[in-house]
Amino acid sequence: MYIGIDIGGTTIKGVLTNREGEILSFKKIPIGKTPPEIEHCLIELIRVLAAAKGLDPSAVKGIGVGSAGSIDRDRGMVLTSPNIPALQKFPLIKTIRHRTGVPAFLENDATVAVIGEWWKGAGRKYSNWIMLTLGTGIGGGVVIDRRIYTGQSGSAMEVGHTSIDYRGRKCPCGSTGCLELYASATGLMRYARRVIRKHPDSPLIARMKKEKLDPRIIEEEALLGDPLSLHIYAQVSTWLGIGIANLVNIFNPEAIVFGGGLSRAHRLIFPVVKKTVHERVMEGLDHNIRYLIIRDHDRAPALGAARVAMDALKK
Repeated sequence: MYIGIDIGGTTIKGVLTNREGEILSFKKIPIGKTPPEIEHCLIELIRVLAAAKGLDPSAVKGIGVGSAGSIDRDRGMVLTSPNIPALQKFPLIKTIRHRTGVPAFLENDATVAVIGEWWKGAGRKYSNWIMLTLGTGIGGGVVIDRRIYTGQSGSAMEVGHTSIDYRGRKCPCGSTGCLELYASATGLMRYARRVIRKHPDSPLIARMKKEKLDPRIIEEEALLGDPLSLHIYAQVSTWLGIGIANLVNIFNPEAIVFGGGLSRAHRLIFPVVKKTVHERVMEGLDHNIRYLIIRDHDRAPALGAARVAMDALKK
């Protein structure tokens, strides 16, 4: 048995699986805000996943962890995570090993999403493809000639921190105009709050009196034809398309697979992204690109993290 954990900006997701990739238990919990809270969440998640099959955590053979942010794979540490500041320099893997007695291994969160989709999802069909995770931030991964490329320390493809506006917003990462400031779920909400005040007749205003505004509500109203909601998704998708056009020019992929909560609005996002990419890439580079969504948004990245542990223990 193996456990895979996916640490995102708002939640931690985990699976218990076997070597065949069969998901035996799954759990999703909110992430803590301080290092002790995060440690408690991780250990409790591991305990619950194992207990669902009558196991003690020490009976698990390996634990893989995918975390948002720039990582040091060898030291098992997150170097910087703009969306989860409490993880910075936190000895993530050392803590898990100490508390459980089980070998544990760290990988970037977008990379584990790639591995999950490469192992059990649509990625099996393609030799060269890109993964983008659209959540609190934006992560990325790439498969080149059927091999996952992670860079020298495991932090390749920090797509969310590529700049699309050198005069734009200041990012917590230290750069300016980063893609995730504009095209993540956080960026969408920031833009929505900025423009909604100018549209008092939008049904979004009425819904905000009873519900907390979130991307799902804006998606629902867009699909019902609300001009403001359609505009919000069109603008954010245009920014996303600008970032993707750069990736297409660099990697010339066969497919782009989208994960993360925001990708559930693909019916609104994909048409604008495709148009923007076509307008911006070199001629012919966007021909025959498949735009796909991850099959299981919650479980696939955690499953990929479990596969990281499996592969590490083979060496």
